[in-house]
Amino acid sequence: MKTILILLMAVSCMPYSLFAQENIVPTNYSRQFDFWIGEWDVYTGENLVGKNKVVFLQNKYLIQENWVSKNDNFSGTSYSFYNPKSNKWHQVWVDKNGNNLLLKGEFRDEKMVLTSGLDSNMGEPNSIHRITWTKLSNEEVKQVWESTTDNGKNWTIQFEGIYKKSNHIN
Repeated sequence: MKTILILLMAVSCMPYSLFAQENIVPTNYSRQFDFWIGEWDVYTGENLVGKNKVVFLQNKYLIQENWVSKNDNFSGTSYSFYNPKSNKWHQVWVDKNGNNLLLKGEFRDEKMVLTSGLDSNMGEPNSIHRITWTKLSNEEVKQVWESTTDNGKNWTIQFEGIYKKSNHIN
């Protein structure tokens, strides 16, 4: 009887979550890119170069980017999501000219780093692209887009911008 009482007490002290583990879907990884959500004015140095509206879709499991350039009559859209099976983030970018990037990567060292393979259609043939987003302490985001044509020996910056919160997007 004493053993049964001890067993009942031990079981009753166990958190409920231990019994429901198989139904819990970890979502903390899918929240790693939340810092990019918002309406942004994007600057290179002091120059406003574009506006970007980044929103959640699909119950916050999909991030949609809507970029509009200020000077070049250029626009593009991306979709980003976390795949728990591969433990990687994926992004598909398509611009108004049909150019595209197929990126994947991870959040590490407080940065989202996504890299393409050779299958993207953007820039030079045989180019690989790497885009890094860094949340800055003042609620701004820095984006650096680099490319290489020598399999990563040398990288060239294609774009470097600072995202600042905007009240609206045009």
